[in-house]
Amino acid sequence: MNAPVILITASSALADGWADSLGLQDALRLPDLAALNRANVAADSLVLLDLAATAPSEQDMQQACQHCRVLALSSLPRDEEGMMWLQYGAAAYAHAMSTPDLLQQVFDTVQSGGTWVGRSIMQQLCARFGRQLPARTETDWRSRLSAREQDVVAALREGRSNKDIARQLDISERTVKAHLTSVFQKFGVEDRLQLLLKLTGR
Repeated sequence: MNAPVILITASSALADGWADSLGLQDALRLPDLAALNRANVAADSLVLLDLAATAPSEQDMQQACQHCRVLALSSLPRDEEGMMWLQYGAAAYAHAMSTPDLLQQVFDTVQSGGTWVGRSIMQQLCARFGRQLPARTETDWRSRLSAREQDVVAALREGRSNKDIARQLDISERTVKAHLTSVFQKFGVEDRLQLLLKLTGR
């Protein structure tokens, strides 16, 4: 059974767009986070939150993110804002006017228990967690990888994109993707952030 879905925005046009894109015509609609926190909603609810709808208090943000899976959707996305929402516990940060296909991808990722962020924030998170990788465990994970896979992971730890890794290692982006796919399979993860979190023991 799917979790209940709640749309929080002051814009009926935006709520209608989200509902149409995701097939959520029966979703509960609320005006702001304070109303969500006052409502008796299921703990596993998915909340699509228009960040332009309100200026929530820090307490409302924390409470919502602890109680529900929040998709923070901004009309003017900024990395700093995205990082703040992730620190509060949001499950996603994306553009409020995302294409229907992208919005569906974000929604599906969160609904399946994952976290979704854009490329720029992903690179920042990878760099942050990559720097935290303890030296004593390097031999543990390195022994599971080929020399070239080790090079790719080392570049990934610096927060580099596939294109940057390809340029640095003088290989194609397709080859970088193939190495990453192999590394992900070896560690049982689905993406670069999950890999770095696993390698840092989080």
